[in-house]
Amino acid sequence: MKKIWLILIPAVIVVYVITQSSGSDEVYIQEIQSFWKERNEFFQSSEASPFIQKNEEHKEVAYFEPNSDYRVSGKLSRFTKRETLALGNSDGTTTTYLKFANVNFKIKDKPCSLLILKALGFGNQYLLAFGDATSGESTYGGGRYLDVVIGKSDLLTLDFNKAYNPYCAYFDDFTCPLPPIENLLEVSIEAGEKNYPH
Repeated sequence: MKKIWLILIPAVIVVYVITQSSGSDEVYIQEIQSFWKERNEFFQSSEASPFIQKNEEHKEVAYFEPNSDYRVSGKLSRFTKRETLALGNSDGTTTTYLKFANVNFKIKDKPCSLLILKALGFGNQYLLAFGDATSGESTYGGGRYLDVVIGKSDLLTLDFNKAYNPYCAYFDDFTCPLPPIENLLEVSIEAGEKNYPH
């Protein structure tokens, strides 16, 4: 009888782990779908929506299927010296930002780094604009944005399933910051919002 239990216990553990993992994935997928649902509702009803401002019909944004491989942990390397960067905008102007930190992480086992900028005079507002190998193909050529919440910890979760387009992806006459050259990644990030159909 003891031998039977020794065989059954590992099997039960495996089944439990698989069940828990599956449930966790479902919850995560629902979280991502809820994120995009709220964004579409914002576009359709908020006065801050570019479509409401332009009095234009809004087509739902398309996004890649949620994939937890694109939810990664990164480590911040904060700048100790106060350095600024004049970042180019989509209309040819520039806006000056404070260089806040680099965040280092891996995508598909490839080491990557992104520069996080801080808006001058706007409190704790950060800009993480990036381009990747999908830019200009399945995603917007002017890059995408990722919101980050930074506290005291140097560990940072980057969820590219929530990467979204700037307003100039929908209307050319909006002014949008472009990704700095440091943030043009060679990897394909097939996650987040796709190119918007015009």
